[in-house]
Amino acid sequence: MEANNSCEISRLPEDCLSHIISLTSLRDTCCCSAVSTSFLSAAIADVVWGNFLPTDIDNILSKIPNRPVFASKKDLYYHLSNRGVIVDDGKMSFRLDRSSSAKIYMLSSSRAVGIIWGRDPRYWQCVPNNNSMFSEVAQLIVVWWFVIFANFRCKNLSPKTKYGAYFIFKLEDDMEGFDRPLEASIYFHHVESHHRICLEARNGMSRQNPNNQIRYPQVRDDQWSEVEIGEFYNAGEEDDEVGVKVHETRELGPKRGLIFNGIEFRPKI
Repeated sequence: MEANNSCEISRLPEDCLSHIISLTSLRDTCCCSAVSTSFLSAAIADVVWGNFLPTDIDNILSKIPNRPVFASKKDLYYHLSNRGVIVDDGKMSFRLDRSSSAKIYMLSSSRAVGIIWGRDPRYWQCVPNNNSMFSEVAQLIVVWWFVIFANFRCKNLSPKTKYGAYFIFKLEDDMEGFDRPLEASIYFHHVESHHRICLEARNGMSRQNPNNQIRYPQVRDDQWSEVEIGEFYNAGEEDDEVGVKVHETRELGPKRGLIFNGIEFRPKI
């Protein structure tokens, strides 16, 4: 009976079959493409993959200089979910979450994040880094007061989605001053939550410490390290804005040896 039903549905016009597949999930679409050649042809249609792209994708791509051309919306989706693109004059990167198709943005450390004394080359410098999507990243020379902050309009993110804000970085061999906790805060809907984070993994730990609630970093697939600043639920209201801050101004010892890539807003699935 199942074989006959499969045969019968395969006789539907390809555009009709594509429409049916477009109503399923990304995982179901990939499974459908393995059923038969008829399903494969229908599953790669633009009407299917366009359903997994943000509704404002054209507006997002319009912010890319020399906008790339993709052969299909499936190719576009895989490019955005695997690597992403730089938008808004190099101030942000944009990509899609592979499992949910939700939007992910990272603010460039050199162009979109506020850094106290970040414009003074005695303390910070903007340098190229082959492992970053951005043309330049912020490299810390030395400071005693460490303050980094950013604001982001939530209308750019996927609505009705829980997001985390992440500090993306690397530590150099001559790192100093980051073995102690930093203060991290996130401000959303007139509520500010505070956390303590450490940029150096302690005793091999790369997760949150259950005893003192210090958040420790973990290494990403792209070889950058990340530590969560905080989380918030984006309902999708037009005027919502989230603010984040990472700082240490109490223990006034020297801090050096940090390469700061940016602050990422990513869905928590």
